[in-house]
Amino acid sequence: MYLYLNCLFEFYAGITGATFILFLYSNHLDTMETNIIVAVSLITTFFVEIPTGALADYLGYVKTSILTGILLCITNIIFLFCNTIPLFVVAQISLGLASAFESGTLDAWVIENTSQKESEHIFIKKNKFISIIMIVAGFMGGIIADFCLKGIFLFALIASLLFVGLSVFTMPKLQGSFAREQKYSILDNVNGMKKIVIDSFHYCVKDKSIRNIILFNSVLTFAFSPVFVFWSPALHNFENVNYTLIGLAWVFMRAAMLVGNIVLEKWLHKSFLTLSAVSVACGLCIIGLAFFKKFWLLFLGILLFEFLLGLIYPLKETVLNVGIESENRATILSFNSLVASLFNYVSMILMGKLATIFTIEMTWICSGITLVIISTVILVPNIKKMA
Repeated sequence: MYLYLNCLFEFYAGITGATFILFLYSNHLDTMETNIIVAVSLITTFFVEIPTGALADYLGYVKTSILTGILLCITNIIFLFCNTIPLFVVAQISLGLASAFESGTLDAWVIENTSQKESEHIFIKKNKFISIIMIVAGFMGGIIADFCLKGIFLFALIASLLFVGLSVFTMPKLQGSFAREQKYSILDNVNGMKKIVIDSFHYCVKDKSIRNIILFNSVLTFAFSPVFVFWSPALHNFENVNYTLIGLAWVFMRAAMLVGNIVLEKWLHKSFLTLSAVSVACGLCIIGLAFFKKFWLLFLGILLFEFLLGLIYPLKETVLNVGIESENRATILSFNSLVASLFNYVSMILMGKLATIFTIEMTWICSGITLVIISTVILVPNIKKMA
């Protein structure tokens, strides 16, 4: 049941992943307005993730799972029937709240109602299931969008209603008899967020290595954001490129990232040196995207970018985890997520404005150059140490 609920929730991200930006453009929004709307859900989740976790503890996971589905339904209904910026903002706030509730509800529910061995097995299967649903839903979204662009939200709404139905009728029947852990109030969780920031700041002041890793991870997030937002409009601008082809491109992009994961596991050494070297290559790739004027060249460039992401994501997680002392791990990982989210939000606003004034390609050049410079600054001293 946990896997079904996760897949139904992630179905929204999959079916809209390839075409959501194009949907906003079809409503005559410029790049700045589009980026602000996309960023609204991210910043909402950023501010409410810890309080919603406390609320899930207080109300119970079944109730907050139902609330998650209802919020996702509201998001899809607004996008399906409305076409104004204020309502799009409301929809994204609803999506951000749904994402925050989901992250604090489903994982906690399965841990509370299964044994440790069962929950570990379920979490392993979760990533595989989500990868499959993201690929299938993304391709479906492209096909559906060619018939009706708003149709992606109709299918996402159906998935959301199924999510609510399973939460209402099935989750209560699966409540286990395992002991509930001590729960904390919303105030306790807000104070916990303050403690994370304060403790992490003091720790990073003392540990230069961890500070550099967190800043570098945030730069990666900043540089990747324009590619994530603008890849589909850039491909769709070419002649005879329909939404189905965009959906198919999404499938190949997911596959390219998976290949990157496999290559890293089999052949590459997981170190900060490897991360910075691959990041230089990724920065050059992002710059190159700005100069590809044929569809297939740009598409292959985006596939290369996704392949490099398949290397970078596990690398940056490994490098950070290895560098943290065990007793500070949870605190620093939370702080890393907070800082990266902030950089992502700033990038969306800044690059959206840049794309409005100049072009999408200019945002890729700027983010690519930023990544190359920062990565090189880190890479060169590491090479000298090895010499």
